[in-house]
Amino acid sequence: MNAEDAAPSADGSSLPPAPAPEPPPVPDAPQPYPDSGALPVSGVPQPYPGSGAQQPVPGVPYPYPTLWPDPALLHRPRRRWGRVIALVATGLTLACAAAGGLAVVLVPPVLDQLAAAGDGTTPGTAPSPRPGDPVSVRQAWAKERIDAALAVQHKALLGGDERSYLSVVEPTATSALDGLRVQFRSLRAMQVAAWSDRGYQPSPTGDEWTVRLSSTPCFVVPTCAEARAPSVMRWRIEDGRAVLVHWEPGEKDGGAPWQTDELVALAGARTVVATTPVYARQLPTLLREAESAAKVADRYAVGTAPVRYPVYYADSREWERWYGGKLPDWAGGYAFSVTADRYELVLNGDYLLQAGMGDMMRHELTHASSLAGSSGGYGAWWLVEGLAEEAAMNGAKPTSHGALGEVRKFVKKWERDLALIAPGDDTPAGEVAARYGVAYLAVHRLIARFGFAKAMAFFKNVLHQRREAALAAPESLGLSWAVVQKDLVDYVRRTAR
Repeated sequence: MNAEDAAPSADGSSLPPAPAPEPPPVPDAPQPYPDSGALPVSGVPQPYPGSGAQQPVPGVPYPYPTLWPDPALLHRPRRRWGRVIALVATGLTLACAAAGGLAVVLVPPVLDQLAAAGDGTTPGTAPSPRPGDPVSVRQAWAKERIDAALAVQHKALLGGDERSYLSVVEPTATSALDGLRVQFRSLRAMQVAAWSDRGYQPSPTGDEWTVRLSSTPCFVVPTCAEARAPSVMRWRIEDGRAVLVHWEPGEKDGGAPWQTDELVALAGARTVVATTPVYARQLPTLLREAESAAKVADRYAVGTAPVRYPVYYADSREWERWYGGKLPDWAGGYAFSVTADRYELVLNGDYLLQAGMGDMMRHELTHASSLAGSSGGYGAWWLVEGLAEEAAMNGAKPTSHGALGEVRKFVKKWERDLALIAPGDDTPAGEVAARYGVAYLAVHRLIARFGFAKAMAFFKNVLHQRREAALAAPESLGLSWAVVQKDLVDYVRRTAR
């Protein structure tokens, strides 16, 4: 700790940073899958009242560059940062994907019983439609049969029976067969331990039924936060049985990695790392780095840490497609918010430098642990990224941060307001690194001044309970925000001298 890291509190005592608590042990062995276990259903956070900010939603990544700063970054053609950085330019709010229209978890016990029969048929509890019946009657009849077919797939996936998994697909529907075969093998490689489909209503399309399904896989352990990975299906009812004639991921720009590519994977106590076969030899190194980073990220969890952190390692082709791609050239990886409760990490295998892998994993996995369940907070970009950078530094001296030179230039013109620190669309690349550096130094000082527990209480108050800093500071830190911010800003300027 630097001499300036500790400062007198209101009563004159010195307040060094509190050591981060060790995460609770997590058993390596998965628990038995409960037949009727349902996944938790997250709420739908609303934008921060009166913020006027552009509100981000799940599906927008938190990127991290390969170096601070990357020497090549300053000489690359400019790209728009809107999707990556502007999401937090004036505020941060996370909203659930596909909110509205989705009902309860599918595959109740009755469908499990039907799946046990293995024939994909139903006992006919919904009346067969007759000429002139309303659409709702036809929907109920079709849905009952589609439910039964999905139950067959559900059982086959968890049982490792690829042939049964594909048995509901029309034999001539080669695209659906190929896509679902890839999905099955990837999920099995990642040790899928539970699968849940969200409720839906089939829509008539001529003689077929279109279904937009939202699904969640749990890896290694049978309970997890929802992923809500979308897919689009078309079914035809033949002889009282639903037959799948079309399937594709529901995201137009790309889906989850396990939806689009056949993966190989390794699982540890806290993480699951997956990649394409071309990078299979990297899996042991990836797992080692991910497990080490997860131990750090767990310390910054607000509430319960994720049961597993999914980490995907992409080659150049997959990097452009997984979760929509379209990231800046400088990005070495990102944490992707699949829902407000679940983040997944994607690494750029075509550009990632081995020396920076641990820093990046600690940074992005800390987003996953600290932001899960967050509904956002106005002007909180510095707090979100600063906490992740604090984890990335992992106890290193603040003066060793790679962007300190850029911070030194930036503070000469800085208006000393942390709420306005987020980069914008036209922020020069070097200044982006500076702003991350300022965020890190501010959070580092916050922890050093008030201790880890109080700093995390402030983080929770702002990001999870949606309190403005002016209200959260007296409650969590015992001082006004004006006093706290002045101290943080002064520390940034002193450290950057």
